[in-house]
Amino acid sequence: MFSSSSSTTTNPYLMYGTTIYGNPEEDLHVRSDIHYFDPVKENEVIVRDKTLPMEFRKECVLGGMSHGWVVFKARSDDKKDKVLYISDYYTPCGSKSNPKTIPLHPMGQQPGRPAQYLNITNVAMTCSPDQSNDFAVAVNCLGPVINFFRPGGKHKYSGSVHFTTPLQHFNQSKVMYSKRDEKFYTTSVNGQFLVYYDAFFEEDMTGSEVHELRFINHPELAQSEWEILDSCSKTVHLVESPSGQRFLIKWYAQNHQPGKKITFLCRGTKRFMVFREEEETRVMSYTEDIGDLCIFLGNSEPFCVKASSFPGLNPNSIYFAGDGFGVYDIATRKPRSFRPKSPAAFSRASPAFQWIPPIMSL
Repeated sequence: MFSSSSSTTTNPYLMYGTTIYGNPEEDLHVRSDIHYFDPVKENEVIVRDKTLPMEFRKECVLGGMSHGWVVFKARSDDKKDKVLYISDYYTPCGSKSNPKTIPLHPMGQQPGRPAQYLNITNVAMTCSPDQSNDFAVAVNCLGPVINFFRPGGKHKYSGSVHFTTPLQHFNQSKVMYSKRDEKFYTTSVNGQFLVYYDAFFEEDMTGSEVHELRFINHPELAQSEWEILDSCSKTVHLVESPSGQRFLIKWYAQNHQPGKKITFLCRGTKRFMVFREEEETRVMSYTEDIGDLCIFLGNSEPFCVKASSFPGLNPNSIYFAGDGFGVYDIATRKPRSFRPKSPAAFSRASPAFQWIPPIMSL
């Protein structure tokens, strides 16, 4: 069980389920247990007796997580609209009795687009609100819309940015934040284009730049291997290491329909391809060696950690949750399923899973 009584740094965790005690609609005080998977020990961690915030008691939908803070939409008191919030409720070392919840401005909607284009696909943040009041949030939606929020900004301005590139290139692509460049990035779904935005905007939020990526040193694969990859669905992810090195990852999965339970099996994941960005030219060069790093990919904003900082993690690996669950050895090109020490503990898992990076508790 996790304890926040002393100063320590948590392992990376996968938040995969919540157990609620009491009636959220009737009881004044509602407790909850939050369930995590620790990939270092490959076992369950539980934070018990955490107060369920009032905002989570309404009809709500999780949109994504960044720096351990979740972005979600909840039904407003008049039940006419959904209000956007960020919260540290799922942060393993956050307050048990008084989790923080911060409202955001309503999301903008592109004229002529249906309401489903406000469905959130993922989120990214410049930093945790615990680190700075002047943080920015990027909320990525279906279609060519990213909503940017800066609750502590000078003008407290909120609005939408619309891609000027064709819709088919960016529909359901992911957004990430680069600490090195102080910009938000998103790639096209095929990884061919890169779009970036200034993270510290004030009133002018329409500026963006599009860059066409060039890939070199592709792996040599047999025709049969390429045919398997061609039959897979592919998602593209950007991630930045603690030192500022950036990677583009192509995730190939086949014949997998996410179910309602976590089974901690590789399931549909067949392969990852990792490309290292050359900082000066932005050329993406295929690699099978990222050194001491581990990459974490899933519904939350991707992140990297040094394996040597968390003994038990496998270096030069990708820990994934989505199209299957497991760890992928980049050098051998082999995925393996997680092997939880207590498999029965995960029988009540929900599909609302999110990776949480290491967090310092005080």
